[in-house]
Amino acid sequence: MKENYVIGVDVGGSHVCSAVVDIEDGSICSEPVTTPVDSSAGAVEVVNAWAENVRRSMSGFGGKVSRVGFAFPGPFDYVRGISLISGVGKYESVYGLDVAETMRSVLFSEAGDVQMRFVNDASAFALGEALHGAAKGADRVVALTLGTGVGSGFVDDGKLVTSGEGVPDNGWVYCLPFGDSIADEAFSTRWIVKRYGELTGQRVAGAREVAERYAQDEAARQLFDEYGTRLAEFLLPVLSAFGSRSVVLGGNISRAYNLFSASLERTLAGCGMPVDVKVSSLLDNAAMIGAASLFL
Repeated sequence: MKENYVIGVDVGGSHVCSAVVDIEDGSICSEPVTTPVDSSAGAVEVVNAWAENVRRSMSGFGGKVSRVGFAFPGPFDYVRGISLISGVGKYESVYGLDVAETMRSVLFSEAGDVQMRFVNDASAFALGEALHGAAKGADRVVALTLGTGVGSGFVDDGKLVTSGEGVPDNGWVYCLPFGDSIADEAFSTRWIVKRYGELTGQRVAGAREVAERYAQDEAARQLFDEYGTRLAEFLLPVLSAFGSRSVVLGGNISRAYNLFSASLERTLAGCGMPVDVKVSSLLDNAAMIGAASLFL
């Protein structure tokens, strides 16, 4: 088997998805396998679901793949492969678990020398998009995932950057201050629900519902206009500090980018900073490709 085959795994709160990736060109070489996971279940059930998912990708490819890259939500010790997820309503049972050793014993007991590497899921998204997606060819890339929270990743010359000048701790912007709160509150689904309620007195489920009202609803149009302006104002100092002119947006809210692109790009242009803003081209495959690319 070619040395450039790696299994990329994207662990989400309700499911896990994996596929074999050719890390030379970022192509998906097997049918992606998606497995539901009850994140409130016990550790044995959770780990068995993860392992079964990866096992299916291995067997479906018809041969042994000795390297696996995992994209995990935080908090997580990505160097040692230990879950530190606690207090977020998911995967409480695997807190403190050595995922690397446990997966090795459950899944790879007869598979010989298997290498595993771990990365934050938003960082994996950034790496996938920078190497093989919407930001391919850009030197320095900032990526944001916009949804229930705000994830982020910084990439310089095809490598993840998690510290140093112009990079927030761990490459995470969610906790950076913005307005009277932090980025995670200002650009997540929670802000959209809250702001729409302030404008209309109505309760909505999330960004999709507001987007569906956009054509007929002045409040929805105002909301997305504000969202784009605010996001640009937040991004400007982040991009300036990192020396980047390339942004990739992912996550559920990015699917409505056409509704807030005008205000975002107008605000960026008004500050005299040429910025290339793209929406994810790899979509659900980005994190898997990025996680596999840890072996480059």
